[in-house]
Amino acid sequence: MPDDLSDSDACALQNRWKVVLGMVEVQIDNQADFNAYLADSKATSFADGMLRITVKNGFVAAWIRQRVMRSIRRFASEVFDQNVKIELDTIAYTSSDVLVREGLAGDYTQWADVRLSRHRVTLARENARYFPAIPNCTFERFESSASNVHALNSARSVVDAPGDEFNPLTIVSDTGQGKTHLINAIANEMRKANMNVICLTGEEFVDSFVKSSQNGKVAAVRDRYRDVDALLVDGIEKLIGKSKTLSFLLSILEHLLVNRKQVVFTFNSAYPINNLGDEIVSRLAGGLEISIARPDFELKRSILGRYALERKLNLRSDVLDFLSERFANNVRDVIGAIARVDAHHQLTGRAQAAEARTVSLEVAVEAVKDRITAPAPSLLPPNDVLDAVASVFAIGNDQLCRPGRGNRSVTAARDVAIYMLREKSGLTSSETGTLLGGRPHSTILAALTRYSERRKSDPQMIEAERRISNLLR
Repeated sequence: MPDDLSDSDACALQNRWKVVLGMVEVQIDNQADFNAYLADSKATSFADGMLRITVKNGFVAAWIRQRVMRSIRRFASEVFDQNVKIELDTIAYTSSDVLVREGLAGDYTQWADVRLSRHRVTLARENARYFPAIPNCTFERFESSASNVHALNSARSVVDAPGDEFNPLTIVSDTGQGKTHLINAIANEMRKANMNVICLTGEEFVDSFVKSSQNGKVAAVRDRYRDVDALLVDGIEKLIGKSKTLSFLLSILEHLLVNRKQVVFTFNSAYPINNLGDEIVSRLAGGLEISIARPDFELKRSILGRYALERKLNLRSDVLDFLSERFANNVRDVIGAIARVDAHHQLTGRAQAAEARTVSLEVAVEAVKDRITAPAPSLLPPNDVLDAVASVFAIGNDQLCRPGRGNRSVTAARDVAIYMLREKSGLTSSETGTLLGGRPHSTILAALTRYSERRKSDPQMIEAERRISNLLR
């Protein structure tokens, strides 16, 4: 290959340089860095083994010298089939450009900014990989109605102005009403704007603290959570009763709020939020708490229509009305109804018919007939059960949830509450213990055993149950 290229071969020279750039891009495996520092570079001349490259400014030149110059020389030598030296030129020199380019700037301020920016890009990429959001949870796929529109608007607001007015944002609802969808939609939108986001569940947050404690890496994990633009935790009720984890969260929360970094939590309304502790509750109160109500008829009908369309099912109007009325508890139930109808449609062979994807009311009823003939008992919110128990026993609701034994009347009321929470709300022993002041699993089992024996021979307990049931109707 000739050692010199004339001006007429400028196009060929630039093509060779693009080949070199492609090899460098593959090696550094960081598209953000490549776009920022190398994509706009141009090969201007090649003579006597010297390849001259023009870049935007001295900052870019400094980065190239520090990070990829050795690789550029090696790849250029392969492409040009000889040993190649590289000289970097900048489009316009200033005194500071020259100093940074030569590595002589006294305080390295500008170069430090470049390194910090690169560090944040790296962290954002790592967190997106280690804490992925659910991809199909987007604002566009979130069906809204009067029951959830305020929560949707609040979620959009924190994306538009993170760390500003609604900080922290706490989204509260029963199970299956869209909290998880919204918090993941926030994460997906923020990452489109190249923000450094950690999005995880309450269980994952607890696990990360426990493992870091066992490995002696609490400080490193705490710093990782603090060094974000937004921290999103789905289901912080999982931290109730875990005092050390709550203290860990509090230290992170304080740091993020002071530095105007966005915090978003979701919380299951089946649990008293005060059980998170006064310090965390007071900081949540400084932001916005927004509730999602149970889906109304129009919302359920809209969701059914969307998911039917995605499954290529044609639901007639009477089918939509029937399913919207039948599955009333939460959004997950509504989505499950479509899955049941689709599966029944395929398994019964109707998929071979001419109008295979059109579902009649007869088919829909057949698909969910087990729920119609033997419907599952409707579960009541735990707080409603506690309120009814407290009313019948003429004590305060907080006395039921307070740690410690209490007097005989409170203990009797708590035993009834434990039994009724299992029967009326379907809570497990662990969930009941968490709700009632963080009591261990064994204590709840002992109370259930004790009360089951007592109610066999104590008419007062039977009467109390009857009155509680009447209040809950």
